[in-house]
Amino acid sequence: MKAKFLTVITLGLLLVACSEDSKPTAAETTDNGSSTEDSSAEPVDYSKGRAMNKRLGKGINLGNAWDGASYYTCGTLKDDLDAEKTDSYVPLVPADSSYLNNMPSKQYNYGCADRLDSSWNNPIKDEYFQLVKSVGFNSVRIPVRWQHNSNPETHEVNPARLNGVMDDIKLAIDAGLAVVVSFHWYHEIMYAGNHATTNPDYYAKEKQHFAAIWSQVAAKAEALNFPDSMLVWDILNEPTFVNTDILNDVMMTGYDAIRAAAPGKTIMFEAHHAAKFGDLGALKLPKDGNIIFSGHYYEPYTYSHQGHGYACKGDDAYANTAKTDMKNYVALAKKLYPDVNGGNIPMNMGEFSVTSQYGGCGKQGPSDKMRAKWAQTTIEAAEMYDVSWHYWALAGVGGFEAYDKQNNTWYPGFPMAFGL
Repeated sequence: MKAKFLTVITLGLLLVACSEDSKPTAAETTDNGSSTEDSSAEPVDYSKGRAMNKRLGKGINLGNAWDGASYYTCGTLKDDLDAEKTDSYVPLVPADSSYLNNMPSKQYNYGCADRLDSSWNNPIKDEYFQLVKSVGFNSVRIPVRWQHNSNPETHEVNPARLNGVMDDIKLAIDAGLAVVVSFHWYHEIMYAGNHATTNPDYYAKEKQHFAAIWSQVAAKAEALNFPDSMLVWDILNEPTFVNTDILNDVMMTGYDAIRAAAPGKTIMFEAHHAAKFGDLGALKLPKDGNIIFSGHYYEPYTYSHQGHGYACKGDDAYANTAKTDMKNYVALAKKLYPDVNGGNIPMNMGEFSVTSQYGGCGKQGPSDKMRAKWAQTTIEAAEMYDVSWHYWALAGVGGFEAYDKQNNTWYPGFPMAFGL
């Protein structure tokens, strides 16, 4: 049983879907970076990745826990710049407030309080794993802000964070659940990558930190003998690099570090514009049959993200084009990355969800009945093409959750919408 550190601080504004970054910025929408010209159509034997993807099957995220942040204990870089401090560790290039608002004043928040998986007052309860297994899920996805409280000089991952996540992996595996562990909210490397031209040294140092973290995490899991058949490493959640070359450089940096430490583990890749399925062409994937491509799906955002940047129209905004979308995504994957046995690279829908009337719109948000319908329709479309999936999320994610942790019950329409 790992230690849990509770906080009484209310952070409702933080408890939103992980896909908050998935709305493309103006800079990103000018060029999606997708190209089939550089992607090899040479077939690869994806039997290992396909077997792992089948094992993942029906899954759910345990979000806003290990991916939470304790920045309020030290402040943010934006706070420093607003106060005209000049000793910031980030080069004073043109400010990207979307990143600086989410980066701590002290590098990686090192030396400040680390509330581990309780920073957003939504710790992963040990009993969640049995709950998830009991209703029929095959796997869980655990988002982790690995750089949080890591050492900028030695690159050491915070030991309590590392051990705590490993405890949760063990709890999941002991419950019979496969696990995807994803590197979330690495704003520092996004910022560095988008300023690689003006400050290449900073970008190089951030890549070094990224690789060192993955080497430690993967090696720790190997030392604990977690079976290859039960654990997947997701390199980087929802990349927002404007430049396609930087996207691939960062992804391959993570891939190389993981593969060196964990030769038998399945590795997951995400693409441009915060993991859009349609941006698979932006990636240059290695000829490794033990990989999975993961996309996130919240289409249309005018329905799924009401109150999170979109108007509150409730069920009047309902729409679902998943059947057509999935067909197109799979056709693209087959064209770019065919399997020697037919088909295409294994595909996973790592996040998908709709906010509710309990979220940012209050009673004006989508009803449980219709968001359950949206989830069921999306799942049916994914499963038609053997796409594994992880719903966002179980509990405590600002209205996107399927489970009411306060009353220990599923919201109306769930978990039936999952086909369980």
